[in-house]
Amino acid sequence: MKTSTPVRRASLSRRVGHRRSLLSAALLASAGLSLSTLSSHVCAQETTTDAPVLPTVTVKASGDAAVPQADKITAGALGTHKQVDTPFSTHVVSSDEAQDLMANTANDLFQYDPAVSITSNNAVAENSAFNVRGMPIDTLNSIKVDGQSFPSWDTDLALEPFEQVELLKGLSGFMYGFGAPGGIVNYVLKRPTDTPYRSISVGYQSAGVFSEKLDVGGRFGNDDRFGYRFNLVNEQGNTAEANSYLRRKVASAALDFRITPDLTWTMDAFYTKRKQTGTLFGLMFGTDSLPDVSRVTHDLAQPQNYYQVEMASFGTGLDYRLSENWHASLKYRFAKENRTNSDSLVYVNNDAGDYSNTLYAALTRYFYQNVDAMVEGKFNTGSIKHDLVFGVGYQSQSVDYDNSTGWNDGYALGTGNIYSSTLLSNGDVYIGENLYRESRTTQASVYASDTVQFTPRISALLGLRYTQFRQWQYDTTGGTMQQYSASPVTPTIALMYKTDANSTLYASYVQSLEQGGSASNTDVNYPATFGPLRSKQYEIGFKTDHRKWGANVALFRVDQGYYYTNSNRVFVQDGTKRYTGVDASGWLQLASDWRVMGGVMWLDTKAVDIDDASIEGKRIYGAPRWTVTGRVEYNPSFMRRLTLAFGGRYVSDMAVNAANTLFVPSYVTYDLSGKYETRIGGKDVTLRAGINNLLNRRYWTTAWGSFVSPSPTRTAVASATLQF
Repeated sequence: MKTSTPVRRASLSRRVGHRRSLLSAALLASAGLSLSTLSSHVCAQETTTDAPVLPTVTVKASGDAAVPQADKITAGALGTHKQVDTPFSTHVVSSDEAQDLMANTANDLFQYDPAVSITSNNAVAENSAFNVRGMPIDTLNSIKVDGQSFPSWDTDLALEPFEQVELLKGLSGFMYGFGAPGGIVNYVLKRPTDTPYRSISVGYQSAGVFSEKLDVGGRFGNDDRFGYRFNLVNEQGNTAEANSYLRRKVASAALDFRITPDLTWTMDAFYTKRKQTGTLFGLMFGTDSLPDVSRVTHDLAQPQNYYQVEMASFGTGLDYRLSENWHASLKYRFAKENRTNSDSLVYVNNDAGDYSNTLYAALTRYFYQNVDAMVEGKFNTGSIKHDLVFGVGYQSQSVDYDNSTGWNDGYALGTGNIYSSTLLSNGDVYIGENLYRESRTTQASVYASDTVQFTPRISALLGLRYTQFRQWQYDTTGGTMQQYSASPVTPTIALMYKTDANSTLYASYVQSLEQGGSASNTDVNYPATFGPLRSKQYEIGFKTDHRKWGANVALFRVDQGYYYTNSNRVFVQDGTKRYTGVDASGWLQLASDWRVMGGVMWLDTKAVDIDDASIEGKRIYGAPRWTVTGRVEYNPSFMRRLTLAFGGRYVSDMAVNAANTLFVPSYVTYDLSGKYETRIGGKDVTLRAGINNLLNRRYWTTAWGSFVSPSPTRTAVASATLQF
């Protein structure tokens, strides 16, 4: 289904079950269950013999000691810093944590972060997606690989080639350029290891998905000047959803050459291909309320429904240490995505559940190129210390759309009822390669930042980015329909106060620009496209990371330009979306056996300065008022090789559309998992198993102001990893 900016709509009025969900959320909070968003490296900071056996990481010390990789974040134009030293809300998940969470997508990585609300899951829909603080991630501009833009439209990037995944919450205009204010998701590639590394893994996911994975790395040559890292993945089988089959393949390589002790050349390439049958685009309701999702059949997808994504990327770069305090880098990345969809929009016409099914079938292509050059350095002016970053960047994005019936109008499959299974098909469905260049955007930018340390406790950040943004929209003949340009300066200002070596109190102000909204092909004014939007963010926060406890608290407000589909199915760009809230999380090592974490987000959203009276003052769609997350880990002293975990999350009701005529109700889900580390034949072996959605709770998710999706069913997962 064609949407330059996704627009989704569906509905539901509040239900009595909301009380039960609130009670469950209270139980979560009172039990001290927790946010597993915090990196598991902090658990490894206990160095006594009673410490829990957790994923192997570098021990963190105070002062200027080496910082574990999972404790650092790559903040674009700001450079690389410890998370606790940045004036922003961040969350980093390492590859070890990803394995413990048995994660398949970024949804799984951040499932216990209270700022994250799931909007789509690739088990039942086209792809996995989430909002941050009620705001969607911009999949055209806000998904990065090693800090450079990467196409991730309606798809899921494989996790295996990456060492860690970083979430920067909120605006990022200075650090990364154009992008919606939901945040940045940066995938950091696995690089060559200094010592030989070999691992093979086998996995299982109900009802019959099996996987095999290989990960090897090391160095060779004179003085170990050449390094390598390779990953291979094969996964396929029947999923737990009705009539759903998954096939996935991944191959990646990362090489480096230490030309001199100060100059290193890197190169990487990866390829992924994923196809899944039995998925839907979503459901749209032309009713006054949503039905009880537990009564809706699990068998809504049709035999002709599937989507397939093929992605390839190549990157290379040079890193040069100019002196002890200065270094420069130059990097380039090319990326391509081919996406084939044959998925259904199910429009429910009445309260009885009768629907019409329209299948959209098409091929789309995305091409990205990035070039970035940056210099980082430290110097003093008297007693004042400076941490300076400056650089230039250029990126281009091109999108090719399919000019066919299956893309523009879709194929009518027939009618049915959401409470029963109905077999539908259309022999005219055809996917060709009649592509045309639909749009092209370019960004050329210059940026600089200075983190000024006035005293050991007080510092300030000033960052500026100047961007020349150009956007072209084309018709099917190649003619230019619309053209936009902007040359903004986006500032970032922050003050920081170190209450101790591992704690920071901060206040920050950030501006950002994003591409304007575009009508979907379900809107009457398709393909209307609007000009860029400016957002502003104010945040006051505190973050701390100690040996046995840690916490992150942020009070924020974001003003973002508003685009939505009104009650007449006209896509408009008007007024402001205002998000005000508190995002808080923490962890505590209760004893040598127990670690508990918890998180809560309160969010107030409102449409302001809207010409449409039916929208003015209403809640923003897809944004929950409350999210509570929890996770507890038990590592018994009598069996240190074993770690058990139990987690859950509560998400309050959410508006489905801008007019707030429909709401999805609140829900609570629970997960259970375990890990056992042992040695077999002198080799390290890690066994993992778990159950997602333990109680098989059915719930609705909503996104894009139009559509809803049903939740995935209960799923069992297991894996075994051998290091040799």
